[in-house]
Amino acid sequence: MTALVNVLLHTLLVCGGLSASAMAATAEHVRAESVTREVDYTLGSIAKQHVTVHVPPGFELDPASLPAPAQNEAIELREAHWTSEDVNGERLVRLDIDWQIFVAGDSVKIMPLKQLHLVFKHDQQQLTVDVPADKVIVSSLLPARIDQAHVQLYPDVAMPAWPLAPQLWSLAGWVGLLLLALAYLAWVAGWIQLPQEKRMPFRLAWRAMRTLDAAQPAASLQAMRLIVHAMDQFAGHAVTAENLPRLLFATQALWPYQPALESFYGEVQQVFFAGQPATLSLVSLRQLAKQLSQLELA
Repeated sequence: MTALVNVLLHTLLVCGGLSASAMAATAEHVRAESVTREVDYTLGSIAKQHVTVHVPPGFELDPASLPAPAQNEAIELREAHWTSEDVNGERLVRLDIDWQIFVAGDSVKIMPLKQLHLVFKHDQQQLTVDVPADKVIVSSLLPARIDQAHVQLYPDVAMPAWPLAPQLWSLAGWVGLLLLALAYLAWVAGWIQLPQEKRMPFRLAWRAMRTLDAAQPAASLQAMRLIVHAMDQFAGHAVTAENLPRLLFATQALWPYQPALESFYGEVQQVFFAGQPATLSLVSLRQLAKQLSQLELA
């Protein structure tokens, strides 16, 4: 009988030692961080404390371990909300606590919030995490000032490292891209001329028509000659109203401009061969040359 009792006692001691070892190993992974805005609280203000507790997976906060609200004290718990999330093999419990301040005086003072004794449970295991009380600066309801003896300035924040050479290279690159974009836009608008335009008959015709004076009677005739010359260069042969359909059929890029070209060459027949006055305005001819120049830009 005595031997049986000794065996049972030994078993209980071993189990207790294992449980204590497991609790000690679990407690090694527990830590808490607390953040509270420190300044500018008056009577009735709400101070928000944000607590993040790192506990092993499976542990849940015991709400009974939170301070009881409305205890007729200088600082009372008003509300508490928390969420749990498992991240990288541990559980993060994010706790948001609203403390209401019921204290005021004739001067600015530093008031501590309540210390937290948070309890976390998982099955038969229990962890207690102590969170030290944060401090807040409470202002009086009456005008007051802080004298030099009570001023505690925060240390200066060091300037972040900002190497100059990469910034200058980046600035030069962006400026270069901006200049290229402006040059391209100026070229498309016809403000500058590039050597490539020698192989763009429609663009040359449009640029030449920009110098014509609409008040001159022969301006429209000159513009028509420029477009005809450009079409001949584009096709590689003389284009007339008779062979225009064959050119349009063979050149898919000209299909969107088929009605305008047919109307134009009909006007050419009447003006150059029948001696009729031109009915197309210089503005419309410039527009046609500009539209045809889009083929060369594409």
